[in-house]
Amino acid sequence: MIDEEIRKEMEKFNWLIDEETAKLLVMEKQGKINLMKIMDLKEGSASLYAKIESIGIKRKNFMNAIIGDETGFCLMKLWDHNVNFAHYLKEGDVVRIANAWVRKGIYGIEINVGKYGMIEKTNKKIKTSLRFGIKEGIFNIKGVLNKKYPTQVYIGEKETFIRRIKVDDMEIYLINEMAKKIQNVEEGKEITLLWLHKKNNRIYADELSKIK
Repeated sequence: MIDEEIRKEMEKFNWLIDEETAKLLVMEKQGKINLMKIMDLKEGSASLYAKIESIGIKRKNFMNAIIGDETGFCLMKLWDHNVNFAHYLKEGDVVRIANAWVRKGIYGIEINVGKYGMIEKTNKKIKTSLRFGIKEGIFNIKGVLNKKYPTQVYIGEKETFIRRIKVDDMEIYLINEMAKKIQNVEEGKEITLLWLHKKNNRIYADELSKIK
């Protein structure tokens, strides 16, 4: 027979989670599972509170977002039934994530909230602070926009627009919407770029990134 607290948790998620997952959620609420900070995440299972910093495009079976806490930032990827929860999220929301699995990807540490994971909004307050400089994973930079190069179009399964810019002595590749947004920034102006990542020794700004 299913414990009443576990049954309520399963019912809360319209029976989309199994008994073992519901049991983990109840244990987390009772303080029997330690909540982690982003800077302490390593590959494996994790539960934590985090603030939504940037929300990407919702796709058929997943959605990416940047999350942060007092210790740092990382990528969160929603899968399965959790993708539907994206409709209720906005930047600045604080969420509780339980039974997610952590791995390393091109964005550095990634938190995946899948079939056996859970995400919900909370009233908790989290204060994040930006740090600047190139590093592993997600990072931010600021400097002078020294050069904007012409936009290039790559044809594959879909068109991809890429525009290269130079900020101080750093070359950055802007993808799609970011390539359009840079049009409004004049060369010689100071610029702040948030939520960048490196791939094959190149710096990229994509749908999760911001220009300020």
